[in-house]
Amino acid sequence: MEIKEKESLEALKDYELIEQYKKGNNEALDILLTRYKSYIFNISYRFMHNYEDAMDLTQDVLIRVYRAIGRYEERNYFKGWLYRIISNTAINMFSKAYRRESPYLEKLEMADDIRYNTEKEYERVYLQEKIYSASMKLKGKQRDVFILRYYENYSYKEIANILNISCDSAKSNYSYALKKMKSLLEKERTLL
Repeated sequence: MEIKEKESLEALKDYELIEQYKKGNNEALDILLTRYKSYIFNISYRFMHNYEDAMDLTQDVLIRVYRAIGRYEERNYFKGWLYRIISNTAINMFSKAYRRESPYLEKLEMADDIRYNTEKEYERVYLQEKIYSASMKLKGKQRDVFILRYYENYSYKEIANILNISCDSAKSNYSYALKKMKSLLEKERTLL
């Protein structure tokens, strides 16, 4: 492919790249997936909290996108469609008991090491482990909204676009998620 043609493809919007791919231009899909590769990995890591599992999830997501892109409809927000694929694939991995131990456990062991033995670091890592464990117990939209807001710092408007819900629904789900998280953490006697 010529450089000029590739540059013109890179300037296209997501839905235009998808249309180009549907017309037989495979380079268009490569450009689209390259555009979202970091996004896919970052969300995957938020679900998995483990580099190796996040890489596995990213690969599975890319394969699923490749297989499903022909069914993508322009009326959908691409980033939201992509997030749903990431979320569903992550849930499938969890349901298969695929996930390794939490990465925070390893960090807790490091905090026990004399070189890292600061009480504040140990408490911070311990709290992150508890928050992560509790967040994985959330269901559906609450979990999705929590991950996007807490870990990815998305605005409610951005979350609404990604998940194809209203802004009020994003706020409501986040509020319910926080209440559920508080309850879960109080049961474990972990105070925020």
